[in-house]
Amino acid sequence: MRRGDLTRLIRILGMLGSDHDGERAAAALAADRLVRGSGLTWSDLLAPSRVSRPVRAQSMDPLTDRLAAADSRMRQLRSENARLQEEIRRLKRRLDLRTRPFRPAEKEPPMTP
Repeated sequence: MRRGDLTRLIRILGMLGSDHDGERAAAALAADRLVRGSGLTWSDLLAPSRVSRPVRAQSMDPLTDRLAAADSRMRQLRSENARLQEEIRRLKRRLDLRTRPFRPAEKEPPMTP
């Protein structure tokens, strides 16, 4: 069974816990059609001796990958936000220094001998 079909089957089987009878029946029918359409039987799919390679739990749950990606992106955005806020503070300080009115140094009165 292809990985995409396996992911779809997992989603369909998750609907077997629905509170609605019709939804459970439709999920069971869809799962059975998917298994048979891939040329397998339920025994082929569920028999441990027939499993050619173990499937990693993370790859079976596409939501896990999306959550990890979203978490990573949020960390990147927070870092970028902090960097931009610091740059804004630095630019404001430079602007304040440039817009201050110029005050020449006061002249000292000439010394009389």
